[in-house]
Amino acid sequence: MRLHYLLVFCGQRLCLGLAAVLLAGCSFPSALQPVPGRAPVTIAAADLDHTTIGVYLYPTDDISGPAASTLVAAGARWTRSWFSWDDIEPLPTDPPTYQWQETDERLLAARRAGFETLFLLGGNAVWASDSFCGPIYPRHQADFQRFLRDLVQRYSQPPYDVRLWEIYNEPDSVFGPQGFCFGTRGAQYADSLRLAYTAIKAADPNAVVLFGGISYDFFTNEGGRFDPAFLDDALTAGAGAYFDRLAFHYYPAFAERWNTFGPGVAGKAAYLRGELARYGLDKPLALTEIGRPTRGPQADGIPYNEELTARFVAPALTRARIADLAPIIWFTAIDKADEPYDYGLFSVSLQAEPGLLAYMAVTPALQGGDYQGEVPVSAPGRAYRFRHKRQDAIIAWSDGEPVRLAVSADDVWLVDREAQAQWLRDGSTGDVDARQDGIISLTLDQNPVILWLRHAQEPAHE
Repeated sequence: MRLHYLLVFCGQRLCLGLAAVLLAGCSFPSALQPVPGRAPVTIAAADLDHTTIGVYLYPTDDISGPAASTLVAAGARWTRSWFSWDDIEPLPTDPPTYQWQETDERLLAARRAGFETLFLLGGNAVWASDSFCGPIYPRHQADFQRFLRDLVQRYSQPPYDVRLWEIYNEPDSVFGPQGFCFGTRGAQYADSLRLAYTAIKAADPNAVVLFGGISYDFFTNEGGRFDPAFLDDALTAGAGAYFDRLAFHYYPAFAERWNTFGPGVAGKAAYLRGELARYGLDKPLALTEIGRPTRGPQADGIPYNEELTARFVAPALTRARIADLAPIIWFTAIDKADEPYDYGLFSVSLQAEPGLLAYMAVTPALQGGDYQGEVPVSAPGRAYRFRHKRQDAIIAWSDGEPVRLAVSADDVWLVDREAQAQWLRDGSTGDVDARQDGIISLTLDQNPVILWLRHAQEPAHE
């Protein structure tokens, strides 16, 4: 059995925490098990400038189970949760009849676990639209706004405390002649966003409304299912006045398109900021899906394996933090048996995937830290520094051949991609220059590492 540790702080020093997760066979210590009937905990609101990282949990996932508890223990603070108007109000009545119980239980479970919820409008009432992700019939637009007002009034209050509301998932999607979502109908999405925004703000002026997470990849003119003109059409129709953050999704299968504008997800974010600027808009961005499959169809011609996914986690989340994206939602927590791609940090049987260990290793370094800039390292190396209350974290890797990184320190706490940790001391075996000179040198390969060190120890460059 391999023992993996989460980093904890003891006074002014780093300690090997006994918030240990026994991941072999997905066995969890009692400290991480849910407590039946526990009252909702009081949690300080996550700061969208610093506390940004979360994970996607499907409605069918057990939010009170050990997988969610492990992710919270690793530092995840947000979850993106899907809800359907049809589930809550399946029939139109006067006055309206709502079925709140299932949604109540799911949101309470999220709070008890330690998550804040980004609430995603995932489906319309079947009586109000011909698509679960498309325009509302004109005769039911008032019902749509009334439903959202009642929903926000209920769930923006304790014990739920929902602040973020996302208006449809991948609204740029096009399926079939009538459209699966709003793809090819960007102007109609702008109108639906106006209806949603005004209703939500009327119920809670402090609510944050997200333009639904757009795929903005795999376009119809490339044989895909997403409308390349959707964002332009929506913004031309005035959507810019009716959202607080633009949400988008990023998957590395489409990285080549965006690397022209910056590395990885940062390139796509830079491009989308440019698109907003063309309409005179300067709005924050949210990343409501990012992930990489460990397994997928061979017909794709793309290499899927555990090692590549585990290597992807730290650079992807680090670049998302540097790009000021918030929240950042990893897709997804748990694999689905009926899906062709396995994106989960856990398998269907709740076995830990290598991506989970990488997530556990890097999240404490990113969550709550202030970005301090890039640490000098020769190409093709990358190293980025984040300042925390008592320590700094450097997240580092090579994009190609091995490179050398040096830091001014007597010792550092080294966490590898598998969330295994050790002290690395100046002049010790792990210090590749083998000299006790106040500088610790190490070789970076494509497997990211996290170095924790005291504030007074500034990085050096060889």
